[in-house]
Amino acid sequence: MFCMKRSLSRLPLLALMLLLFTYGRTPQNNWVKLATRTVGYTVDHSEVVIDGLNENLNALKVKVAKGAINLHRCVAYYQNGQTQDIDILNSIPQGGESKVIELPRSDQSVTKLIFVYDTKNRAIQKADIEFWGRK
Repeated sequence: MFCMKRSLSRLPLLALMLLLFTYGRTPQNNWVKLATRTVGYTVDHSEVVIDGLNENLNALKVKVAKGAINLHRCVAYYQNGQTQDIDILNSIPQGGESKVIELPRSDQSVTKLIFVYDTKNRAIQKADIEFWGRK
């Protein structure tokens, strides 16, 4: 009887451990950093080569630090040779991130992305940009 009470008293602790273990493994947390760039004061672009991912990307987002940018568009290059031009038109403040950019062809493997942007209002400070993809 004593052993059964002791086992039952551990049940909430085991449930909490299981919850904490599985929390970071949910699908919405499958973001991987693809590249980081420091950008200057004019309209510019960044080419991000996708290498070594075992799964296709289904969404993108851009995070900005030390400055602000205007994100204009993205061109996705697929393994089968097709390209897709994605208009974004998103103003991202310092410390912010873009909206989630869904990739309509998530069943195909992306090999390269080109992002076109400019620093917001010709800012004096260069911006650090992180490009993220969701598997």
